[in-house]
Amino acid sequence: MKLLEINVYSSNSVDPRLIKIAEDATIEQLLKEAQAAGAAIGEPGEEIVLLVEDKEVVCRRHQKIHECGIKHGHRLHCHPHEVVIIVNTREKKWDKRKEISYEEVVKLAFGNYSTDPRIIYTVKYSRGPVHNREGSLVKNQSVKVKWGMIFDVTQTDQS
Repeated sequence: MKLLEINVYSSNSVDPRLIKIAEDATIEQLLKEAQAAGAAIGEPGEEIVLLVEDKEVVCRRHQKIHECGIKHGHRLHCHPHEVVIIVNTREKKWDKRKEISYEEVVKLAFGNYSTDPRIIYTVKYSRGPVHNREGSLVKNQSVKVKWGMIFDVTQTDQS
């Protein structure tokens, strides 16, 4: 049985935890080992999104770690309940794993969303998922999010 060494990063620390685990172990076993080593990763659901070598990978608890592309020496970021996005240069935690709407991004940027027709928001994003790396959002539109995605939001007042 081959042992893999994996550097596990979590939301509670900048420094990784070195985990030694069998290459045929499951994702669930890996997460338990990470928690035992002191990594704060929360309670994952059935589907877990991991950042493996800066690439988002969706895994299931029962999958073998090698099936998720995790190899010896890899860096693994475990944040099953949230992603960190950048909104107007500030890190924001987003706990809705799949998408964020135009209105939600504006609220993260300014604290509220004005329905005043004279107020116009411009929302641009970059570092998005592979199929949608950059673009802009308009009212009633949303976009899939990924760890480290950047949003630039501006507000103008038409007078």
